Amino acid sequence: MLAPSPIIKQKAKSALSNRFLHSVAISCVFIFALFAGELVASLASIFSGIVGYVLVLIAFTVFVAMPLLFGLLYYFHRLLCEQNDSILVVFKFFSSAYEYKRALHFAFLLSIRLVFAILVLYSPCIIVWLLSSEQLYSLFDISIPIWTSNLWALNSFIVVIASFALVFVMLKYYLSPFIFVANDDIDPAEAVNMSTIISKRTGGDFFGLALSFAGWILLSMLVAPLIFTLPYFATSYSVHCRFAITAYNRDVERFNASVAPSYSTDEI
Repeated sequence: MLAPSPIIKQKAKSALSNRFLHSVAISCVFIFALFAGELVASLASIFSGIVGYVLVLIAFTVFVAMPLLFGLLYYFHRLLCEQNDSILVVFKFFSSAYEYKRALHFAFLLSIRLVFAILVLYSPCIIVWLLSSEQLYSLFDISIPIWTSNLWALNSFIVVIASFALVFVMLKYYLSPFIFVANDDIDPAEAVNMSTIISKRTGGDFFGLALSFAGWILLSMLVAPLIFTLPYFATSYSVHCRFAITAYNRDVERFNASVAPSYSTDEI
């Protein structure tokens, strides 16, 4: 059992107390970068429509936003270690070709898993949508069955179920960004694998922590408050991850102590 959400939040507030304005500045860099990406994607849509918008947005997310996010998490991880880094630390994963390649490798690993989960979970929605589509029946020159008029309700239900399932499927990777930024030499695939192992014990606690932020998350949808709430979210996430990893390491040590053979000096 990990520390409850109130304790995690209190520790996050304590860590932010002396560096809050600095943390807000770090958040501003990340948020303004997201606005810049949205602007570039919107400009691309003028010339290439929705396809260009989506492609530019995906490329910006993977090649710019995610490395910046890792840099932001690196800052808050270091903040808990009482390190007073400069604002430029948010660009850590742009500081060298090696760091950038590591960040891209990790971003691609997470993105591939997300896309695969979406394709699997939402495939029933696509099938139902095709069955209720006029284009499908016009292609075969047949009339649309009457029963297809009720498929929209079924499709809405499947979308809701698939969305909940996607959250729980991706929950097993929630620790991987923290493990990645907290260990400079770790292989990105190892960070993902360790997250899937540890999250089996701590995923429920993290989900409860996320639910406790429901009010703040709704407030952050106004965008402007996100400048102030993002440091709180990121620090609380880092505090939780440290608790989760510490608890896992403690359990591993107990297990090893219980199964490892022991010998007394009298037997040697």
